[in-house]
Amino acid sequence: MSSTLPAFTDLNATWTFIQPGLEFILGAQNDQGVTSTMYMNCYTAVYNYCVNKSRRGSTPQSISNNTENNSYSLAGAEIYSKLELYLIQFIKNLKKQPNESFLEFYVRKWTRFTIGAVYMNNVFDYMNRYWVQKERSDGRKDVFDVNTLSLIKWRNEMFQPNNEILINQILELIEKQRNHLIVDTNLISTAIKSLVFLSIDIQDLKKPNLIIYVNSFEKPFLDSTMAYYLKESSEYLANHNVVDYMKKCETRIAEEISRSNTFLEDHSKKAFINILNKSMIENHAYEMYDQFLILLQQNQIDHIQRMYKLLSRVPKTLDPLANALEEYIKREANSVIEEIQKQSEQDIKDGKKKTIEPKIYINKLISIYNQFNDVVIKAFNKDTKFIRSLDNACRYFVNNNCIAIPKPRSSCKTPELLARYADGFLKSTSKDSDIIDMNSDNLMIIFKFINDKDTFEENYRRLLAKRLIHGNFKSEELEESVIHKLQEENSIEYTSKMTKMFSDMKASEDLKLKVKSKLGDDVTVKEFTPMILAQASWPFTYNKLYNLNIPNELSDTITKLKEVYSAQHHGRQLKFLFNHGRAEIKANLSKKGKPAFIFQVTNIQLMILLAFNSKDSYTIDELHEIVGCEKSIFQSHLSALIKYKLIIEENNLLTIVEEYKSKKLKVNFISAVKTTTNQQIEEEDEVKNEINESRKQFLQAAIVRIMKSRKTITNTNLLNEVLLQCVNFEAKIIDIKKVIDDLIEKEYLKRDGSNYEYIA
Repeated sequence: MSSTLPAFTDLNATWTFIQPGLEFILGAQNDQGVTSTMYMNCYTAVYNYCVNKSRRGSTPQSISNNTENNSYSLAGAEIYSKLELYLIQFIKNLKKQPNESFLEFYVRKWTRFTIGAVYMNNVFDYMNRYWVQKERSDGRKDVFDVNTLSLIKWRNEMFQPNNEILINQILELIEKQRNHLIVDTNLISTAIKSLVFLSIDIQDLKKPNLIIYVNSFEKPFLDSTMAYYLKESSEYLANHNVVDYMKKCETRIAEEISRSNTFLEDHSKKAFINILNKSMIENHAYEMYDQFLILLQQNQIDHIQRMYKLLSRVPKTLDPLANALEEYIKREANSVIEEIQKQSEQDIKDGKKKTIEPKIYINKLISIYNQFNDVVIKAFNKDTKFIRSLDNACRYFVNNNCIAIPKPRSSCKTPELLARYADGFLKSTSKDSDIIDMNSDNLMIIFKFINDKDTFEENYRRLLAKRLIHGNFKSEELEESVIHKLQEENSIEYTSKMTKMFSDMKASEDLKLKVKSKLGDDVTVKEFTPMILAQASWPFTYNKLYNLNIPNELSDTITKLKEVYSAQHHGRQLKFLFNHGRAEIKANLSKKGKPAFIFQVTNIQLMILLAFNSKDSYTIDELHEIVGCEKSIFQSHLSALIKYKLIIEENNLLTIVEEYKSKKLKVNFISAVKTTTNQQIEEEDEVKNEINESRKQFLQAAIVRIMKSRKTITNTNLLNEVLLQCVNFEAKIIDIKKVIDDLIEKEYLKRDGSNYEYIA
């Protein structure tokens, strides 16, 4: 290359001068680089030509679309045209070596060409900044800076004619990589990256554009990936088990993601991951589902977790897995509970017990829940979908099993058994060894799943009432903590009656102190605990069959109690529930020199024994008349005293013993009082009636609230809205319709065809 610069007005001389330098810049001379002198000479020659050559008139129409009649215009069109032709010819003359693949040739030449294009862009810097910029601002979209022009010519002359062979060789190399053969990864990444550079939007050079990359590489790549893994996964599953296949999937997906990060554009990654998931996971989900139940039975938590992680990559495939878990839990639970029932029936037949033990039943429900809760936590990472499946399954088997519903259409027994379970660990008389695995946390787990929470509340409240009035509770703090938990899980209204019961107990204690301060020293009963219970909160009803005649020993105390209470609360009526009270009585029936006995007795037994302070013997009728309750009730309480030989019955004459023989100084006669079948039935009926009445009132209030708000509503919508409000029990449609009919009768509502109108 000559060091003498050409005349700036001579286009051909200028081009002849710079062309050898361009050859060196673009690497045509065996990749020999350009010298700094040669580079500066080329730059100066182009600069001189563009700056100093001026022309009159418009540029030729073939080069310029400029329609203005300028007296002076920037030079550059002619040399730009020569450069464009040169680039076309240069790229066409590039030749592949005999021993290299087209991909190797392409990457080698592309790498050198793009480096040279950057330098060449600098050589034509003045033309870029002035002439090219002016032409593009005038609307010329076919004029580009030299670097962009070079890429466009490479795309047109090198890539497009050889598109298919290049992409095929890229995909072949990727497949070899998948087959764990050693390949030059630089060939893959460089070739693919070239497609991104070649994706040029000639209308807006600054706008990101991946059209070449997407159409030429992304689509074939995704298709080939799908085909490869569809084939591999099917072949692998045909010769291996599902667990091995899942391990293979994990490895393959990790490999592909790691590999693809070296050459894949972000635009493709989501679609690529979807292809992997579809070919390896979604297409073989059913094989995994079939294995899932086997893994559950074998408690293979690690493999279940592996399955979950794979399927979670395709969220819709988790639904059948969650459904399968739910159904499996139901089946397993029913099987376990059936075993409990069979064992219980055998124990009852053998006389070992009378009914199913709440502790055994509830603890088994808890163990089932804990078993599968561990699976959900460890294998399914606390996924809400699987938590919901566990909850649904638990709600089903807690409320629908052979113990919960022993007969078709019978009410669920689980709420009652749960209440008795709670009573077991809250009673002070329970042995620690018997309640070691019973606690309020377990109670709340099952409480969450029972449908008829109102049934639980009624039974729990009745048992709580007995614990409170008999002083048979471990601690007030423990009782209140359970009530607080029930309130948190449900509502303040749900536990309002229980809370009021504790208030009544505290008020009763205050009343006792006031009465004791009013009593003199000459009263027979100095220690007593009156309990004033609000009828609305406590589950007790007045029963006139238990009315007792108050003996002289108690009359002063009871009279003073009435006086003090009436002074505090005007207009309130006191009714004595003698069937629920109990007493301790000191009995001097022991040998001389030994302390007196303390008898724990019911109120009826108290009246019977106090009668013997007057004389030693009575006929049954005489004693019954003195005591005063219904005859059969009197006899059931008397029989306990006769059974344990405190009273001797001979020839219809009842006589108190002069000396009672017992190793214990404190004797309990209360537990010996037998509850008759009729009494049990009456109590069960009372509970049912209370629940039914409470539900009826709730439904009436719900319907009236809805109707007041809506004024008119269709039958279907009213039923649906009422059902939504029934959170503490499962309302039956027939019961709602009966309540609607009652409200129509009471003229709260009016029926108009299939609609209801509020008229109250």
